[in-house]
Amino acid sequence: MSTLRNPVLRTWETALTEHSTSVRTARRLIRDQLTSWGWTGEPVDDLALIASELVTNAVVHACQGSGEVRLYLQEFDGDCRLEVWDPRGDLTVHRPRPHRLREGGRGLELVRQLAFDSGVTSHGGAGKRVWVRVLLDQADSLPPPGS
Repeated sequence: MSTLRNPVLRTWETALTEHSTSVRTARRLIRDQLTSWGWTGEPVDDLALIASELVTNAVVHACQGSGEVRLYLQEFDGDCRLEVWDPRGDLTVHRPRPHRLREGGRGLELVRQLAFDSGVTSHGGAGKRVWVRVLLDQADSLPPPGS
C-alpha cells in the first residue's frame, strides 16, 4: 500500500540593500529558510552558493544606486526555484570572461553547473529576475511524511 502525500507550495521573499554585506545576508537567509522547510544537505549548500553569486552580480553590475535587490524562493515537491530581482530591465546578465590568474568571472558558470535549469525574465522597465531551479534530493532532504 502506498502512502499519499499532499505536496505544498512554499514561498518566501525578502528585499536586501544594495551593499556588499547583502551577499552574506542572502546566503544566511536562503539557508535559514530552506532549513525551516525541513531541507538539509547539499541542495541547501548549492542554493546558498547560487544566491551568493546572483546577489553579487546584481549588486555589482545591475543596481547602479537603486538601493535594493529582492530574493524570491519557491519550493514545491522537490523542485526549488530561486529568483534574484534587480532594477535593470534589460535581459543582460553580466558575464565577465574568466582569466586563469584572476578569481572573478566564474560565478555564472558555477551557477549553471549547480542548477537544473536557469534563465532571465524581464519585467519591462521594472527590472529583471535571474532565476534558477534546483531539484532537491527528496530521499535525503524531505522531512518524513506527516511531520
